Amino acid sequence: MRHLTWLSDVTAAIELISRRVTADGPMDFAAYLDDVAAFWSRACEGRPVKLEFRGQAAMVPDSHVLPLAIITHELISNAVRHAFPDGRRGTIAVAFSRAVGGVSLVVRDSGVGAEQPEPGEGLSLVQGLVEHLGGSMSIEAAPGQGVGVRVRLPIEASGQQSAH
Repeated sequence: MRHLTWLSDVTAAIELISRRVTADGPMDFAAYLDDVAAFWSRACEGRPVKLEFRGQAAMVPDSHVLPLAIITHELISNAVRHAFPDGRRGTIAVAFSRAVGGVSLVVRDSGVGAEQPEPGEGLSLVQGLVEHLGGSMSIEAAPGQGVGVRVRLPIEASGQQSAH
């Protein structure tokens, strides 16, 4: 069941990103977040979970678009599924912005938190994609204080990442 749920999440991320990709070349990832916000707002309808999205226009090279979409979707999915058990009320905040030498994505929830989140399949996938793109990931968590995940990805000034 876990694998089917994960596959459904990845498929949704691919479908949402495919609506925005029109040709090879950089894409404004903040515009994609509008689609993500609409998708997750529908998915959380009827639950006391508030979603907040802030995106700063930033061009992401085509080599990064799909992995970053999967990272974003997986982090939100984790928060939706694990942060608010038993109808708990809370907020999931997603922020995307330009950062020195690249871009930054932060997904933070106000949920139940943990001393240290268990590195399940979802976080392992995110970590693997981040490492593949030459980025870094940090996790902040505390019981009752929610979980925050920050991903930083390097992007060359030209907007294109050189092949490795």
